Parts: sequence; C-alpha cells; structure tokens
Amino acid sequence: MKLTEYLTLLCCGALFAACENPVQDDLNVDNPENYTRIYTVNAADDTSKNTLVFPLERDTSFMVYANLSGIRNPGCDVTVKFRVAPELVAAYNEKNQSSYPMMLDGSYTVENFETVIPNGKYISSPVRIAINSRAFDGVGVFLLPVSIESVTPGLAINESLQTAYLRINGYYTENPFPAYDKSSWSIAGFSTEEAEATTAYPNRGRAVSIIDGENNTYWGTQWRSAKPGPPHWVAVDMGAPKELHGLTIRGRSDKEGSDVPKSSGNPRIFNIDVSDDNQNWTHAGTFTVENRIENTVYLDHKATGRYFRIFVTATQADLYQTCIAEVWAF
Repeated sequence: MKLTEYLTLLCCGALFAACENPVQDDLNVDNPENYTRIYTVNAADDTSKNTLVFPLERDTSFMVYANLSGIRNPGCDVTVKFRVAPELVAAYNEKNQSSYPMMLDGSYTVENFETVIPNGKYISSPVRIAINSRAFDGVGVFLLPVSIESVTPGLAINESLQTAYLRINGYYTENPFPAYDKSSWSIAGFSTEEAEATTAYPNRGRAVSIIDGENNTYWGTQWRSAKPGPPHWVAVDMGAPKELHGLTIRGRSDKEGSDVPKSSGNPRIFNIDVSDDNQNWTHAGTFTVENRIENTVYLDHKATGRYFRIFVTATQADLYQTCIAEVWAF
C-alpha cells in the first residue's frame, strides 16, 4: 500500500476511533513525528458530532473532545486547551450561506477548557459545555464555535479540524408561554375579506373574527365577485408593544362546532412579521404547517412589536381562499 494511501486511512480511522492505541510502527518513514496532528472530532462534517437538538424544558450538555492522529506515539500525555471563538461566526455564516447567531450570553458554560489525551490514546477526556435552556430566546439554531487554542507539548494542529462549529437547537414539547389577553386588540389591516354574516355570527367572514374569541367565526378572503389567490394577509394591533415568542392559529372547521379542519383554505405556508408602527415590518419567521385545527408555531428568536402580521403564501389544498378562525399570541 502506498504511504499516502495509508496515511489517509490512518487519519480517517483516527477521526472516528474511540480509545484505540496509535500505530507504533514508524513504517520506515523519515521524521514520523511530522505526521502527528491534534484535532477535534467535533469539527468533522457530521451532525452527530456537532449538532445538539434538545427540549427546552430541561438543561443539557455537549461534549467536545481533542483527538490525535499520527504514525508515532508522542510518548507522553498531551494537554489540549480550547477556547470559544465568537469572532468566527460571521465567516462561518458567509461561507455556508447561513445566518446563525452566536450563542446568547448566559446560555452556556464551559467548566474547564483544558483536557488531556493520555499517553498511548487517540482521544481525550471530554470538555463539557453546559447548556442553560432558560437563557434561550426561541427555537432557532445558535452557533458556538469552539477552537483548539494550544497544545502541550507543541504538536501541530490540523487546521481544517481545529474548530468545531457547534449548532445548538432547542425545541418546546409544550408551550411554556401564557397567551396574551386580546380583549383590547383590533385589526390593523387585511388584504381582502368576504362578509358571511349570520344571525348568530354577524362577524363571520370578516377579519375581526380572528380576535373575537369565537371559534365558529372566521376571516375569509374574497370569493364572490373575485377570487384572488395568495398571498393574503391580516395584521393585528395588540395596543402596546409586546414580547412575541409565537402564535397559535386556529383554522376554519369543516362545520359549525367541529374540531375537524376544513379540507382546503386554511394556512399552509405563512410568514409572521412584527412592527412598531404598522408600516415598517420585520420578518420574524416562515412556517409550513399541516392541516390541523390548531397549529402553534414558535419564532426562531423572540421579537418585540405592537403589531403582528400573518402573511399567507400558500393554503391547504392550494385553494385560492385563505381562512383563519382565531389567533392567539404569546
């Protein structure tokens, strides 16, 4: 086997090995110590090694390891020191066409940045990063770059595997946020509406139906004289700026008093936007939901505003009309 082929296999094997001993034979290579490299397996392009998805109802931790590859055993313990590198976030996002924010202050703690690869081993004891779920502000992915800062003794660092870009993503199994009182809310605008008043429900069809507390009424976009397709939108004035974590949207039911959703017309893909003045809007999230009678969606990162807008770009069964029965914000 050619030397280059062997070294490739050796490095790959070291990358995913657990606690095997390094190769002891020098393979008749001159200066075999030149092939020794320190890296972190968490820098590999492998979601199992650099991604954490966890429920935000509890704290958790992430383990980062230092690793060794080479032909000759260094003959001693190797101490590796890590550091958090927030200055690398922007370059990562530019390279990967992403927009992950840096982990928030207080959302993580590194107990000890130093770890040791014992003599004769490939892998160190873990560097434990404790994740504080209470400091999260949404369910979006946060980025935590953790990089090898120094090695003792002074072995070379594999620069391509020097930094682990940890992607930390929490989710809610249950909604921890109480819904805001909407008794003083009002409709700030809408694309179209089609009144379908009945004696029992005079607001049926009108945009105000989404905040009237009545499941048997609904906002329905125009369908009689014209049938405009999406996008459709409706904006709500909450009366004062509020911290927004998400919305619960109830669709139109198949019949009065039912919790079975109508087979078409309820939102399928929509944006949530927020505003302080009902004119300048900030995009807060895009969501795709199933045709359930109620869907709760969480913003990637909390937003603050007096107004929120639901901007529907596609409906269930791709019907031209959009219907929403009720909306809650939290």
